[in-house]
Amino acid sequence: MEQVANYSAIPLALIGFGLTLWQLAKTKRAAEAAQESARSAQVAISRNHLLILIPQLQRIEEELERSVRANSIELTLSWLANWRWQAGQLRGFLLASSYDDEKTMRALQSSIAKAAVARKAIIDSKHGDLLKATRPARDAIAVVTNELGMLAAHQGIKTGGQENGSL
Repeated sequence: MEQVANYSAIPLALIGFGLTLWQLAKTKRAAEAAQESARSAQVAISRNHLLILIPQLQRIEEELERSVRANSIELTLSWLANWRWQAGQLRGFLLASSYDDEKTMRALQSSIAKAAVARKAIIDSKHGDLLKATRPARDAIAVVTNELGMLAAHQGIKTGGQENGSL
């Protein structure tokens, strides 16, 4: 009897082992599906943030131009700081999403740096010609907003996760 019990335990142990392997494979597939779903959600969130930031940056460009024409030092400083913050956020979203358009990324970084230089020049002079002090920054910002218009159109056309999960 004892020998029969020992021999009958082997097939039951093998069946149990097989069920365990099957459950592990099933769990792995579920985890991979959940991971892919999380990636898709992250891309969608990044894309939505991107589509929100682009019009904000275009508005900042318009308001910066308006403040320079009005010769308002305080507003110009504020809009330049606002550009640096928002453009930095956009750059961060693009980097996080593995966006690889080097031209746009360089233009964004250049506009951020030139906005900082313009702010410093305005603050250091305490008066001066806003038009001249902000010209390089405003030109760099215009390049970025032109690029972002194309990026926004491209992102608006994409559907979630169909292009390797990147922006």
